[in-house]
Amino acid sequence: MRLMAVGAHPDDAEIGCGGFLAMEGIAKHIVHLSNGETSKYADGETRKAEAEAAAGILGADVHFFEIPGRQITPDDQTCFRLITLIRKIKPDLLLTHWERDGHPDHRGAHELVRRAFYLSEAKIDMTPPPWRCRNLLYFHPFSSGYGFVPEFVLDITAVYAKKLEALHCHHSQVSFVIPQVEAVSRYFGNNSGVERAEPFRAEIPLVIDPGCFVGGGEHRT
Repeated sequence: MRLMAVGAHPDDAEIGCGGFLAMEGIAKHIVHLSNGETSKYADGETRKAEAEAAAGILGADVHFFEIPGRQITPDDQTCFRLITLIRKIKPDLLLTHWERDGHPDHRGAHELVRRAFYLSEAKIDMTPPPWRCRNLLYFHPFSSGYGFVPEFVLDITAVYAKKLEALHCHHSQVSFVIPQVEAVSRYFGNNSGVERAEPFRAEIPLVIDPGCFVGGGEHRT
């Protein structure tokens, strides 16, 4: 399986789906649309270096689009750039921000990725050839989670320590990031019968293997 997680800023993907990205046997790519230079805690180069270190912990390839902060939009140029990367990597799943996230850059990222998700399989005069991702998943908007009702949760108990290790690479952000991650992962885990979980919504309905209800099966998309 190949995953491509797209975040507006360095640390967004690690916060929202770092547990998924920490799992073994998966090819992983993280796209940071901006370098996070608008942060009041660190400059863009510092945050870029932090993101590279975190990707190393997760075993993920990392890609930087270097869009200026507060300017993330689904414009044609950026969308075609993302489509090109999707077609090159051929991910099974895309992961990004939820549509009702309170941060303007996060909402811009949502619109951009959703547009690229659908157009990556369209007949557009560009290369590489079209690619259809199996699904587009939306992770929890940690900074403004009101109204987010997950359609499924992923048990990340076994890889939670690695997710935290990756997040600690974002030294400039950990003081407020870690408490949020601790609270959200524990809440959705406890309410689902596991220790730690990441909640998600899906763009299209998930296909469930009937075996998961009678033993021996797993969820798939």
